[in-house]
Amino acid sequence: MKISFPDIRSILAFPTIYSSFSNMVGGHAWTLYVENYIRPRDGDRILDIGCGPGDILEFLPSVEYLGFDVSQRYIKKATKRFGNRGLFLCKKLSREIGKELSDFDIILATGILHHLDNDEALKLFELAKSTLKPGGRLITWDGCYAKGQSLAERFILSADRGRYVRTKDEYLALASQIFKNIKAYVRHDLLRIPYTIIIMECA
Repeated sequence: MKISFPDIRSILAFPTIYSSFSNMVGGHAWTLYVENYIRPRDGDRILDIGCGPGDILEFLPSVEYLGFDVSQRYIKKATKRFGNRGLFLCKKLSREIGKELSDFDIILATGILHHLDNDEALKLFELAKSTLKPGGRLITWDGCYAKGQSLAERFILSADRGRYVRTKDEYLALASQIFKNIKAYVRHDLLRIPYTIIIMECA
């Protein structure tokens, strides 16, 4: 029986399936992401916006970790698996949540921006800026449209659960409204499927 893309999107709402799918298409990508872009150190305070089932903790050193996500299923799974290494909250992204948070060395938004419209994305950037320590960094990872992509790659991007996949310039235009120092890296080789990723480091 053929599974349509809407069905796949629904299935990925289940944490175990999401994690398995992520590992299957990601392979070594998460190790490279952590080592080359997040670059965490022991003792860092890390906020993970849209943490999902908390899989990134498997690749982090001994850090002070706080993750939040709107999915109760994801938070329950994350707490069960990694509750001894971090705190997980079921919360929606909002300006109000920023009042409860502060002084993070690193903020992660992995696979989040392409789920947010422009206004919601700006809220994320504002939250990150207001809760980072001086010298702290926001790291984002998202699907990205780019010139020269194959039809297969553009099709997979268009079928993504996120409705707001953007170009590099569009992501940068949003980030630059809040952050002055932005580095952007476009990678075509991180996943085991044809898929372009943009990673931004905002400080």
